[in-house]
Amino acid sequence: MIETGTHDITHGQETGINMNEERFRKTTLSNGIRVISEYIDSVYSVALGIWAIAGSQDETLETNGIAHLLEHIAFKGTRTRTAFQIANEIESLGGALNAFTGKNVTCFYARLMSEYLSTGVEVLSDLVLNPLFDNAELEREKGVIIEEIREIEDTPSDIIHDYFSEQLFPDHPIGRSIQGSIANIQSFTNDQLIDFIRSNYTSDRLLVAASGRVHHDELVELTEKYLSGLQRGNNSRVLPEITPVKELKKVYRRQISQSHLIIGRRVFSQGDPRRYHLALLNVILSGGMSSRLFHNIRERYGFVYAIYSFSDLYLNDGLFGVYAGVDTSQLDTIRNMIYDELNKLVKNPISPEELKKVKQQFEGGLVISLEGMQSRMNRLAKMEIYENRIMTIKELLDIIDRVSIEDITDLAQYLFDADQFIETVIIPENTNTKKNGR
Repeated sequence: MIETGTHDITHGQETGINMNEERFRKTTLSNGIRVISEYIDSVYSVALGIWAIAGSQDETLETNGIAHLLEHIAFKGTRTRTAFQIANEIESLGGALNAFTGKNVTCFYARLMSEYLSTGVEVLSDLVLNPLFDNAELEREKGVIIEEIREIEDTPSDIIHDYFSEQLFPDHPIGRSIQGSIANIQSFTNDQLIDFIRSNYTSDRLLVAASGRVHHDELVELTEKYLSGLQRGNNSRVLPEITPVKELKKVYRRQISQSHLIIGRRVFSQGDPRRYHLALLNVILSGGMSSRLFHNIRERYGFVYAIYSFSDLYLNDGLFGVYAGVDTSQLDTIRNMIYDELNKLVKNPISPEELKKVKQQFEGGLVISLEGMQSRMNRLAKMEIYENRIMTIKELLDIIDRVSIEDITDLAQYLFDADQFIETVIIPENTNTKKNGR
């Protein structure tokens, strides 16, 4: 066991969630599992997560969707617990248990009173190490996920994001949906699930994170007790090369009454220092009712209900886009208005007053969100996974304070290159495409 990167930040006595008094510790076990914690004594609960650095990016075309299916199957029973016992063991203590799958990671997490930390670590470890892979449960859960896929497909404002990613990253795992296809889900076997967990849920790709009233040494002891037997991976993780974009514009037709549009491009990864500039730029564009997209398009003209910019940054890649849902007759108008707003940021630097307001908005939202232990635990794990370091809130706020008008302008000049943008559109089935310039 190696104590590494201990980051005990205290100024004066320990008190609550003061951003100047954050207490982080990190330990790496002999098998490579990283254990990180943040102690906060003003709460009586703990948010606990076991993170596997494995997600849909680790799938092939044939296995797309298997990481998400595995996350579901883990809750259907282990070698020592039924599905009911898994849920009841945490819920009977007043806690909550859940999981999620992303492009790069899968997380099993629990929120519970601090005195029940041992139970939380044991149950989550059981989910990760000992899923039962019962055939009947597998077939039932396939049906659940197929309905989830159908629900997304029936919601154009959701499915367009999958279409956009697929168009940006063709023939690459990062561009495929996390849920996978119905055909894939129907075809998966328990042997495939077992192969995926053996290849990807290895100790060198596992992280245990906790925030709240958690004592680090106790968390380390519990992790060693339940996860020390997990072995390192014996195969190198090689991700496929990103392929060029094949289609700059793609139009889908659905039985809907409103059109949906995303314009955007590939960008940098989560580790790029420009991510802080991008965070502020997203606030400028769509950070509430005073943001530029909302105020200058929705409020001024009433052409849209939903309009926003977004970014998703991954281990090696990222994307930026602007979404709008609009009457088909106004589709060209909205497209042009969005480009106008983006170009304004290139040609006309924001004012010092707007930058100050945006920083205050970002900082306030960050601090408020981190009053929840779940958000703090997620932040802690993601810092370690994506940046291999633990940053205090004060350090982050100092970085935001140093972002300049020139930084925002430089990012806008890089980002809003029309030659790099693609367009993804969903239109009603009976739309005359020539009339709408397609």
